[in-house]
Amino acid sequence: MNKCFLAPLLCALLLGACDNTPKASRTYKLVPEGVFSASLSKNLALTSSTTRGNASLWQLKPKQLLHTWQHTDEKNGILFTAISDNEQYALTAEKESLAWWRIADGALMNVWYLPNINAITLSKDGQFALIGLADKAIYYSLQHGQTRYAFKHQSPVVKVDISASNQLAITGSSDKTAKLWDLNTGEEKFSWSHHSKLSTVAISPDDKYALTNEGLGTIRLWKTQTGKLYKQLGPKLITLSSAAFSDNSKYLVAGRVSQRIDLWNIRSGEIINYWRPKKDSFWKPTAATILALTFSANNRKIYSIASNGYLQLWRK
Repeated sequence: MNKCFLAPLLCALLLGACDNTPKASRTYKLVPEGVFSASLSKNLALTSSTTRGNASLWQLKPKQLLHTWQHTDEKNGILFTAISDNEQYALTAEKESLAWWRIADGALMNVWYLPNINAITLSKDGQFALIGLADKAIYYSLQHGQTRYAFKHQSPVVKVDISASNQLAITGSSDKTAKLWDLNTGEEKFSWSHHSKLSTVAISPDDKYALTNEGLGTIRLWKTQTGKLYKQLGPKLITLSSAAFSDNSKYLVAGRVSQRIDLWNIRSGEIINYWRPKKDSFWKPTAATILALTFSANNRKIYSIASNGYLQLWRK
């Protein structure tokens, strides 16, 4: 046998033998060609294809395709997705268009044209959207088609989240800041400086913590009442691609760009478990970014979607 082949083969076998991380309870290939964007709720998954330019809404259990949605720009396709926590509405965005969908029947509720969309999320009831644009984020009433507030930044807003209570919003920008906003007044509560562009932001369901992570930085948890740093999690050089809190705000699940999922105990600051999602090929040095995460209704299981198109279920 060729010696040039033996070396990588032996390395792959050794790495496989040493990987004792827990295996997924279920694995499905949702999108064979791969996923560009993904969102998860308790019972639904919304994915956009890397090649077809459309979005697909899936029921998780039992797995079933519910709707397929298409914008006007088939060339660039759908870049961003969001599902409301009450699972009544969904949002999809191309670079310059935003579409609001009703999940029950798949109906298109409205379309808006906005320049340079970089991030989107929906309020719990699906009536409001937070949209990251070139130099600001807008808090937008979908029902009335009006901007309620504009949250200014110096550079593109690339990450956004709305709290479950609809009282707070967080924006993360290329200007190396994350900002927390009061949705009752539109005023800025706190601004947190980082060393590089924000990669992930999130607000815990109890409104107590705001999560921020920059490229190659730690996971930071901030107290939303005081703006003070509560805790830093993880190694010093980590880049998150997704994050989700448990419903009781006791746990955090975080997905890395380097194909790994970590489960954290927020109070102790310790890792409880970690997983390595399925690769496309055992023999090739492939990797997949974790695009979306969510806890099950009882907080005992976790769903993940990776950019290689795999949906997986993990037991906590």
